[in-house]
This record gives sequence, C-alpha cells and structure tokens, in this order.
Amino acid sequence: MSQIRTDLAMESREAAGEIPGVEMKQMTMGGATVTRVTVLNQEGAQAMGKPMGVYITIEQSNLYEKEAQVTDELAACLSREIATLFHREKTGTALVVGLGNRDLTPDSLGPRVTEEVLVSRHILSQMPDMIDERVRSVCVLSPGVMGSTGMETGEVVSAVVQRIQPDLVIVVDALAARSTGRILTTVQVTDAGVAPGSGVGNHRGALTRETLGVPVIAVGVPMVVHASTILRDSMEKLMEKSGAKFDISVLLRDMDGANLVVTPVMIDEAVRNVASLVADGINGALQPDLTREEIHAMRI
Repeated sequence: MSQIRTDLAMESREAAGEIPGVEMKQMTMGGATVTRVTVLNQEGAQAMGKPMGVYITIEQSNLYEKEAQVTDELAACLSREIATLFHREKTGTALVVGLGNRDLTPDSLGPRVTEEVLVSRHILSQMPDMIDERVRSVCVLSPGVMGSTGMETGEVVSAVVQRIQPDLVIVVDALAARSTGRILTTVQVTDAGVAPGSGVGNHRGALTRETLGVPVIAVGVPMVVHASTILRDSMEKLMEKSGAKFDISVLLRDMDGANLVVTPVMIDEAVRNVASLVADGINGALQPDLTREEIHAMRI
C-alpha cells in the first residue's frame, strides 16, 4: 500500500495510532469538534511525517455553507484557536499571506482570504489619527504562483518580511485531505508553518519560523483529495466485500505519479464561504478589541 497522503496532522495521527512523542486531545465546542495534536519531539515528527509543533483542527459538517456563518460561533472558535498560538506576539504588525492561484478555484483560498482581512498598517503609519486606537497594524500579501510571477513564493514572502519586519506572519493555503469527508469541513491551524502548494501537489520551500525569522502560523482548509486515496479506499472496500485478494500497488503507483486530485462540484460557492469564515477568524484573532460588526464596517 502507498503511504497516506494528507496535510492534516489529525489524519496522520489517526492512521498511525498511538505514537511516542505525539499527544492528541479532542473536545466539542458548540457544534464543532476541536482536535489538538501536539508533536513534541523529533521521534514523533518522523513517525507523523510532520514538523514539531501544535496542530489544531476544527471540524463541522456544514462549515462551507453560508448558513453556518449566520452567527459568529464558528469564526469565534477559529479566532480563539489562532490566538492560542500567538504567545508573546499579541501586538505589533501582523502580515497575512494568501498563498495560491486566484484563477484556480481549489487553490484560491489564500488570495480570497486576504481580500477580506482588515488592512490597517498604511493608515496607522501615515494617518494614525484617522483610525481607532484599538486597531492592530495588519498588512496582507498575495504573492501569486511562480508560473505567473517567475518567482518562488518563499522568495517573495521572505523579501517582504525582511523589508517590513512584522512581528507575526499568518499564512493561508489550500490543503489536501486523506478523507473526502474532510474536504471543506475542516480548518487546520498550526504554529509549524506550511509548504506552499502542498494541497495541489506542488511543494515549494517551507514558510516557517526558521526560514522567515518570525513566528509563522498556518491556516489551511482541505480543498482536494488525491485520486490515489479514493482508488485505494474503493479497492479495499471491494476486496472486503468480495473476499478477493489482489495487489493494487501498481495502480496506486500510477495514480501517485499522475498526481491527480479531486475536488467537489460545488467548489466555487464553497470556497467563497470558507474564505469569509477564515478571514473572520483571522480578523477576530488579530483585532480582539473590536467586534465583528466593527471590523466589517471598517473594511467597507
């Protein structure tokens, strides 16, 4: 069997079972299930295939539906979980980076989120009297993709970080899940950073505290599942029902090599809704002294 392919630490932990150096706790908050996976040491990181750090997932079946965002319960939950990873970086400038391709719907989450984040750095630096003193300095960046810009995402982000010297970087990207049931129903937040393009199988240089020199929090939502995992699940169910035993490793290798991914048919509207939810969560975490209504009013 091929190795599990997922960007979700929770799925890696579920597949591997109990792992020394990895802790997992789960709780219910409102209508959402919150799972916290902590990779404590290098032994755990190697077994998980994930860097050391804290990985928080928020699951709700209707996460991507507009109705789920009528109240601010989900956004408030996401804000709280993002804020738990801030540590000392609760003040100072925050840079929100939206990774991905705006023209490729399953990869457009990052750029869509940056469009809805409350941007204030330019006003605070040039016209501080024109803005509420409770507002934190925030700027955003959508670096695009190398096919359009000719530059690696890491190069662009690193250059901007060096120039503006933010105290915190929040990176938003599309992810890939192991289970189709977690597509657009799960948000993962981690202080371990991110590898740009991982969700669509296009890994680039990692954006982490080590590479950028500042704390990096990554927020991601699974938008796709690898076709090889769907094939594997289908073949395993077929073998279980029929009792037949045969080797599907060749098929799986071919599918892995093709690097095919699958996304839901309602992806367009779903991405718009999820982007609004993630933006609300980030705005709430960065601007804790402002209400959701005040933030929305300032964005207009």
